[in-house]
Amino acid sequence: MTSIEVKEVVEHPIKLRVMRLGKPVMFNSKIVTCDSKDLPGAALNAHLKKDVTTLADAETLAAGSFLMVPNVLENLYLGETFLCYIYLKNESSQTVYDIILKAEIDTATSHIPILGPKAFSKLDPYASIDVIVKHEVKEHGSVNKLICQVEYDRKHSFETIFSYRVPKPLDLKTKFYNTVTDEVYLEVQVQNIMSTPISLEKFILESSIGYDVNSMNHLLESSEDKSIFGDMDILDVKETRQYMYRLSLDKTAEKNPTRTNNLGKLDILWRSNMGTKGQIQSSPLVRQIPELDDITFSITYLPDMVFCEEQFDFTCSIKNNRNRDMQLVVEVSDEEDSNLAWTMISGIQLRLLPPYATIKTVFSMVALNHGLQVISGIKLKELILNRTYSYNNFGHVFVTQNVS
Repeated sequence: MTSIEVKEVVEHPIKLRVMRLGKPVMFNSKIVTCDSKDLPGAALNAHLKKDVTTLADAETLAAGSFLMVPNVLENLYLGETFLCYIYLKNESSQTVYDIILKAEIDTATSHIPILGPKAFSKLDPYASIDVIVKHEVKEHGSVNKLICQVEYDRKHSFETIFSYRVPKPLDLKTKFYNTVTDEVYLEVQVQNIMSTPISLEKFILESSIGYDVNSMNHLLESSEDKSIFGDMDILDVKETRQYMYRLSLDKTAEKNPTRTNNLGKLDILWRSNMGTKGQIQSSPLVRQIPELDDITFSITYLPDMVFCEEQFDFTCSIKNNRNRDMQLVVEVSDEEDSNLAWTMISGIQLRLLPPYATIKTVFSMVALNHGLQVISGIKLKELILNRTYSYNNFGHVFVTQNVS
């Protein structure tokens, strides 16, 4: 004969209820209408006008003026605030003493205390305790748990668990474009993957130390940095948008700032259609640093338009990217079938260029024909290691006739 162990079920005098607080939603009436010449005549329209949930004089727009408590709570997204109402009630006719209430958030990687231990000396019969707690959601992709623990009379305890999922609110994709002048162009593609439209209040790039960031998402003609997306930056469900940023080395930093692969992070602030605020910061934006040539040769000034058969000047920057001195000689030569000719002396020796230093040099040419012309034919000879660096098709200039 086998014995069966019976586990005693303890009935606690204190009842604990946990409810998530959520914003209401707009109540939209069901619009059923017809033309006055149809069979129902004006009956449907008259019934619609009597409906108190419709908007006066705009009944057919399905835009109500009433708020409704949602039957199903909306998703709680990463970056939003988890707001919870804890209700503790003594449902017995006896006073309960020495109550301790604790609450914590259990995620996949951590345990986060959000309440207590909070002590109450006693709880009278049929009396209650109300507590509101909040927690900023910083992890996604797993099931988070709110664990509420209650101790009373110094010998009894129980707990209640509230589970909820945390999906991502936005889908971010980034792409980097490197230039020879150490400038980096960042393209950010953002998609709203939430169930409701949102308003983006802030979408900025916080650059890392050593870089200056310039947002390219404002109208050039606006003196107030007006966004190209308008005053109300609304991002609809599944809508995708692109942002552009230009990052350059900080000129106020040290003489030779360190090139880093960490360019910064994105700071995004939004509000849902009912005003719920959310904020996230992306992980560090990391790029692959391109390998630099021995010399970086780039144009710093070039006129937009020049006149035919008249000399024009342009300025180029020459940077030493190596940890050694360079002695450079500038040679220029006219290319075959070129409509531009050099008017400067070839073989000019520049001053000694220290490691990581930059020098600017002025070049002179004359245009021989009209149209958009290509600048080519520059060579830099390095005398110490006897190396030659050629530069062709590195600039364009538009040539027109001087009518004055």
